[in-house]
Amino acid sequence: MNYSLEFFPPKDQESFKDFIDQARLLSIFSPEYMSITHTADTVDNNQTMEAVKILKKNLSVEIKPHMTCINYSKSEIMEMAQNYLSLGVDSIVALRGNTKQSVSNREPYYDNSLDFIKAINASFDIRVSISGYPEAHPESRGVIADFIYLKEKSDAGGDEIITQWCFSNDLILRYRDLCYARDIKIPISPGILPISDIKKVKYFAKLCGSTIPVEIEKAFLKIEGDDDAAEDLGVQFAIQQIDDLLNEGIDNFHLYTLNRGDMTRKIIEHFEAPNRIKTVSSEMKAS
Repeated sequence: MNYSLEFFPPKDQESFKDFIDQARLLSIFSPEYMSITHTADTVDNNQTMEAVKILKKNLSVEIKPHMTCINYSKSEIMEMAQNYLSLGVDSIVALRGNTKQSVSNREPYYDNSLDFIKAINASFDIRVSISGYPEAHPESRGVIADFIYLKEKSDAGGDEIITQWCFSNDLILRYRDLCYARDIKIPISPGILPISDIKKVKYFAKLCGSTIPVEIEKAFLKIEGDDDAAEDLGVQFAIQQIDDLLNEGIDNFHLYTLNRGDMTRKIIEHFEAPNRIKTVSSEMKAS
């Protein structure tokens, strides 16, 4: 099993210590990388870059920042990418993002991730992860159009697809099969979100076009108000989802930590412990 971990930048300095402690704790499991979501007002006020700087100094794990293009001019995006390279970053997650400003009277900018990916690959020696949506993007123009566009992003230099979190393995497997059918053969890392607060997840699910299976929602409603039980249940559902996908031949996963390291640790330990036992047993036999 291979997995990457996603964090978001803390909003204030007081939260940074906990953020670093969580990242350091999870780094002992040797994830493929840790990605940091994009939070920035301007190029000079980039919380994501500050988080990357700190983690690069404190950890030996690969750190992969998210970059969104739509709120910056082309020159600002190139400057941001160069700044990341100067920190030793050699891989990013390239996204369009949601616009926060009027598009009138703006400097030239990339209004889609495809052009952004092409420009990054033409200008820098950097690996690029791209986004995928098993339940379709909220602005989807249809299944065929979605996969044509995904193929274009892959061919433009995308080397991995990180999917939006999805609770239905049937949809994830269908998405994988449709990728293969359309000759999209770069690795796919399904997004796994351990639920701790079902109400918040339902809210975000509406925004991003995701669905929550009825049986999952009912299970959380039965224990409403019991935070510890909710976290335990969220861990159990995530473990079961990963286990079922492993049995279907998927072995790359992207864990959305929501900066809740304890839940993520329990999920990883469930799969890591048996491997460690096997390793120790093999070493004992060899000696």
